[in-house]
Amino acid sequence: MEEKRIEIDVNGQKFKISQDIVGKITLSDCEASKIFLDKKSTEDNVVYFERNTGLFGSILCYYQGRTLHMPSGFCPGEFKDELKFWGIDPKHLSKCCMGQFITFCDDQDVLQILENDQIKKENNKTELITRKDSKGRWKCIQAKGWLVLEEPSTSIPAKVYFFTSALFVLASIFGLVCQTHPSFRRKLIQSEWEEYFGDDFEAYKGHFDGSNNANTTIPPLPEMVSTKLDFLYYIEFITVAYFTIEIITRFVLFPYKYKRFFFDFLNLVDIFSLVVMFSIYFANLANPKDKYEKSIFDIIHCLQIVRIFRLFRLVKNFTGFRVLMYAVRASGFEVLLMSMFLVVAMLMFGAFAFFSGDTAFPSIPDSFWWAVVTMTTVGYGDMVPTIGLSKCIGGLCAITGVCLLAVIIPIFVNNFVMFYNYSKVWRTASENYYANVSKTRPNSCHKTVQHTKVTPQPI
Repeated sequence: MEEKRIEIDVNGQKFKISQDIVGKITLSDCEASKIFLDKKSTEDNVVYFERNTGLFGSILCYYQGRTLHMPSGFCPGEFKDELKFWGIDPKHLSKCCMGQFITFCDDQDVLQILENDQIKKENNKTELITRKDSKGRWKCIQAKGWLVLEEPSTSIPAKVYFFTSALFVLASIFGLVCQTHPSFRRKLIQSEWEEYFGDDFEAYKGHFDGSNNANTTIPPLPEMVSTKLDFLYYIEFITVAYFTIEIITRFVLFPYKYKRFFFDFLNLVDIFSLVVMFSIYFANLANPKDKYEKSIFDIIHCLQIVRIFRLFRLVKNFTGFRVLMYAVRASGFEVLLMSMFLVVAMLMFGAFAFFSGDTAFPSIPDSFWWAVVTMTTVGYGDMVPTIGLSKCIGGLCAITGVCLLAVIIPIFVNNFVMFYNYSKVWRTASENYYANVSKTRPNSCHKTVQHTKVTPQPI
């Protein structure tokens, strides 16, 4: 007796399948199974599916007992949706197609980091634009002010603020760097020596009134005492005043809950750098001598390096920097894996080099340094193998380092390129969206306009 077959219609193309195949489909908890079990959909003995007919051939081949392949010319994402609809686990995919499918899924997981962050950023921007047109006067001022502070592309005042802030950040870093160079330092004048010596200045007064030629009992002035040029002091005072006003303005105009203000990394950097600078001023007032020579307060001076982190506020809106941060986050596991392998290789080759008997390696910690420098292809040349055995170990160490970097680093590079290409598409969609919004939005704080909170989707 001929086996009864069931006719199915996949987007207009008809197939006849056996009861065994229907049984396999209905065993899985999927959407296709529910359609087969729905009696209403089996009228005229035909089951209708509005699915991709090009992909259904692979699905049917799998249920007929053959190998599951992903058809060429189709998006892996669409094929993944088909597998889910028909209740097929992707692990049954053939080995020849599995690599492409896994790569696609991994890329989508990585891109989700960028998409989530971009959605959050765009939603915040849309909310601010909406608040600019609200009835609340203060909310309107907050939104306008915050857009100027955070979004350089929104208006001319925002661009002016961005370049002004960049100028002050660069000036602050310039002052920090130059004050350490001898060309930007000078000897102390008499009033500064008085501040330096305090009550003991009378013993050194002869150096300034001309009596030191006749009196040999006057102690010599310290030779290592100097101070930075006057214009560096002016730069420092002006930049500190600017950043103080800026952080207060940011706090006042912050349009969200204020506790979020203190969880922002860049805000914490600004606050910490200002605390450091004011701590230095108070320390100098308490003991003026510390301003001109090294002291226990030098650790506070070292903390001025946090000024460098203000650069992040300047570049955070640039696509390249944001993409770099996304790539680092997405490649965290690979970086951790590379670091672990690097440490293991360092321990191994460092110990081998020390026990090789080469006098060029005085201790195992020194050998660790040599191994890291060799594996990372830096090669300072401060430690060099001198005997045959240690040279062989050094060669193996160098080859291992090159292979390690060649395997791990391309993963990071691929993530960066993928993020960069995706971000350009997203940026184009975002610019088009906000261009349309700005055309329909009135420039007034008194009129209320209803905005739909829509996130621009990638093209």
